[in-house]
Amino acid sequence: MGKYTIADIPGLIEGASTGRGLGIAFLKHIEKTKLLIHCLDSADKEIEKTYETVRNEFKQYSALLLDKPEIILLTKTDLCEEKILKKNVKILQKMGKKVLSCSIYNMESLKLLKQSLLELIS
Repeated sequence: MGKYTIADIPGLIEGASTGRGLGIAFLKHIEKTKLLIHCLDSADKEIEKTYETVRNEFKQYSALLLDKPEIILLTKTDLCEEKILKKNVKILQKMGKKVLSCSIYNMESLKLLKQSLLELIS
């Protein structure tokens, strides 16, 4: 297995593509990536809106970002009600996205994430 660089890009805000916050600097880093892991809070009650806000910033900056392979990772599942988690997974899967969920307290979920990443980069 080779070495891979991982960049943690802090959450983008609405208006990032026009220079709001540190958006342009972050978006330039995203351009260099081969794969996106879009992390979202599993308990987000507006998961589709949250996801679409970031995707819209990608589109405004460079539509090429929309073509990058992507995994949506729902995080902090240990803090989320099962019903809400299942609802959010279903919403995102209906959009045709690969959706994984994890918690730092669930080693099995982290192993699945690692396995999925290895499959996508090999």
